[in-house]
Amino acid sequence: MIEKLLKYQEIDSKLREIEVAISGSDERKKAVSAQAFLKSVNDNIAKLDQRAEDLTVKFSTLKKLYEQLKDAESEYENVVETCEDSDELGYIRKKAGELGDEISSLAEQIENLSRDISGVLKEFSSLRNKTAEAKKQYAEYLPKYNALKASREAEMAEVKKELAALEKSIDKADLEKYKNKRKDKVFPIVYPVRAVGKEAH
Repeated sequence: MIEKLLKYQEIDSKLREIEVAISGSDERKKAVSAQAFLKSVNDNIAKLDQRAEDLTVKFSTLKKLYEQLKDAESEYENVVETCEDSDELGYIRKKAGELGDEISSLAEQIENLSRDISGVLKEFSSLRNKTAEAKKQYAEYLPKYNALKASREAEMAEVKKELAALEKSIDKADLEKYKNKRKDKVFPIVYPVRAVGKEAH
């Protein structure tokens, strides 16, 4: 039985050689990578949309707060100009200083947020360009990949025909084990057994 399996594997190796050549081809790699990118585009756009929405809401909130603080700062300045009580004036100036620090911190946050928003816009632009490139690549290499497969179909069919004929003389359980290993990309699967200490003749 081992001899028949070895023969089967020998013929199967021709099929595997063709499959490896096709799967490792530049045509397939280019088509598959472009397809994978295009499949991920919608998810990436959704994530960017969410980020853009979150940043916009945050920006709007900070801007509104900044305007409120600026109004409060103006009110403090007006009070300082008209205030005659030195103790009250000291307190107001202290509060105005704290308010100024808060405004400066808020202005920095708004500036950082603006940079984040610009970054998201750049990502949108980059994604749009990459999507166009991926579509072009897929359109170019998918037909080439299909043509490559078609060019080897007759050869593969001939090998499969030989394998089918040989399968009839191999135990079904053994053949099933062989095919399962084959699916796991194990190759070669069957090895000739030699007695230890003896040379094959």
